[in-house]
Amino acid sequence: MSLAPARSDSLTEPVRAVGRDWVTLYVLANVGLFVPLLVPTTLLMPEQVAQIDPAGKVGSYAWVSAMGAISGIVLAPLAGALSDRTTSRFGRRRPWMVVGSLVYMAALVFLGVQTTVAGVAIGSFALSAACMIIGAGLSPVVPDQVPVAQRGMVLGWAMAPQAGGLIAGGLLIGLVAGFSAQYLLLAALPLLIVLFATAVKDPPLPVGDREPFSLRAFLDGYRISPREHPDFIWAMGSRFAMGLGYGLGTLYLPYFLDDVLHYEQLFPDRSTEDGLLIVIGVNCLATVSTVVLGGWLSDRLGRRRMPVFLGGLTMAAAAALLAVSPTWTVTLVAAVVLGLGYGVYLAVDTALITEVLPASADRGKDMALANLMTSLPFVLVPPIASVTLGSLGGYRSLFLCSAAMAALGAAMVWKVRGVR
Repeated sequence: MSLAPARSDSLTEPVRAVGRDWVTLYVLANVGLFVPLLVPTTLLMPEQVAQIDPAGKVGSYAWVSAMGAISGIVLAPLAGALSDRTTSRFGRRRPWMVVGSLVYMAALVFLGVQTTVAGVAIGSFALSAACMIIGAGLSPVVPDQVPVAQRGMVLGWAMAPQAGGLIAGGLLIGLVAGFSAQYLLLAALPLLIVLFATAVKDPPLPVGDREPFSLRAFLDGYRISPREHPDFIWAMGSRFAMGLGYGLGTLYLPYFLDDVLHYEQLFPDRSTEDGLLIVIGVNCLATVSTVVLGGWLSDRLGRRRMPVFLGGLTMAAAAALLAVSPTWTVTLVAAVVLGLGYGVYLAVDTALITEVLPASADRGKDMALANLMTSLPFVLVPPIASVTLGSLGGYRSLFLCSAAMAALGAAMVWKVRGVR
């Protein structure tokens, strides 16, 4: 049985629905992508940095996080553009998924043996770079092979690993002790991406259909005309604002529990890491509860903007709750509210993006630019948070900034006119 929809041309819009086997393998590939990324950046790296530099952990982790985000600024669109032009007999997307997975595994093993902030920062850069390479193959697979009417459902299932990856990954690394063993365990998961790449057909791009590549053409790819493609520009702007809001509200959560809530004083028999796992678990369960349903309803209703809008406002409400009442109980409530909104936003926003891509020949590059709008904000989060936490009101102001940006991102989606 074929796992890929039949197509006469690798550049045409897909019209045949993908089957259950295809969706299952795609979900597993996303497990292999998201869990090894989310667990280190949320659980392992902050703990590594705190052990290496307890006094300067906020500034040091800001540097580590920024290094990971910076690597995607150039690499993501470049890898996407080259993926669009790959004429390998193995397909356009498959080589990028396989090679990226190998780099991913190496970066995880490298991170497990680091004992300096500089080493963790280099590992963060390499980890992000590997994700960009994988994304050049994995992200455009949906607009390549999934018809528009099915994308909400497919992406809902595909985003479930991102939604629940932290709780699953947290349980996984809990099976072993020590950073080296934990990172090594995570390094096995990218093999799921290799499984998807080898099992699903990837039609080769005929040499005659390949767009010429040059550095000037690549740089021109950054300058998408707002006049010619306003929907894509507004969709990316909305995604950037939403990403900035989400980053401001979540990136420093481990330190919020320690420095503001004094979690270990509230619960003397527990560690701050225990509290973080509880918050993450509650948030993940709430996110998973809406991510598939949100995508499915979006397909059935034929609407994308309203779910994205409501998801963004819900995320803003979660941050506002923490700004008004920074207590342990409210933190748990905010985690649920954030999860409910983020789940709807995750699947439907990505489906919306796939419908406003400027050109079928540039799906890889344009999806990379869109995905960059979720990672680029994390370059800005550390300096914004450093100033805000240092002299502009502390965590209350940080969460208010998070709420404002999420609300702005939600409002901007109404400027996308070509999608209902």
